[in-house]
Amino acid sequence: MIEGLLRVCDASPDLYLCGTAPNWTAARTGIVSHLPAVVLIDNAAGYRQSTLFLAELRALAPRSAPVLWVNDLGETELIRSLQAGARGVIRRNQTVALLCECLRHVADGQIWIEPELSGVWAEHSRRGHPALTPRERGVVELVTRGLKNREIAAALGITPGTVKVHLMHIFEKTSAKDRFDLALQSARILGSRQDMEINSLAKRHSA
Repeated sequence: MIEGLLRVCDASPDLYLCGTAPNWTAARTGIVSHLPAVVLIDNAAGYRQSTLFLAELRALAPRSAPVLWVNDLGETELIRSLQAGARGVIRRNQTVALLCECLRHVADGQIWIEPELSGVWAEHSRRGHPALTPRERGVVELVTRGLKNREIAAALGITPGTVKVHLMHIFEKTSAKDRFDLALQSARILGSRQDMEINSLAKRHSA
């Protein structure tokens, strides 16, 4: 796989493979050192582990855009991956040309989804965003960053007990099961810029 990627990059003047790693632990040092425009993540460890990688990558190198390279791509997994912060998701059985297109678009700051699946996120987003108060939205944003209740309380100037009450209301409104699920749904819940980018992409594919 790595030899194949090297050949692809060698044949593409605008693509350069700056490093590889067998796991996320080994990848941290290289990512901090090279600050790559794109991080291609092998999804062999499963979607839950990948979403944890995505969250840590966002904190470690926010300008390095993650692309998930997957064996299969269900609608649920696609939605969760994008909610968790993936900027691109592509299957291994796609052509080299499509892989390069994905990497180039993501490196250019865009969201990339396989054309036949671009409408999935748009349909998901059309369900609407929960009606959260400004304070509740602030709590969601801080939960997504990985802050604990005491840290959220300090950041917002409220008590940890008040944070718990806000979280109880947020869980009721969003149907999120726990903090991890809330973080995965944050893009839909907050109606983020990523929603708009993906909806725009879906429109271009359907035009």
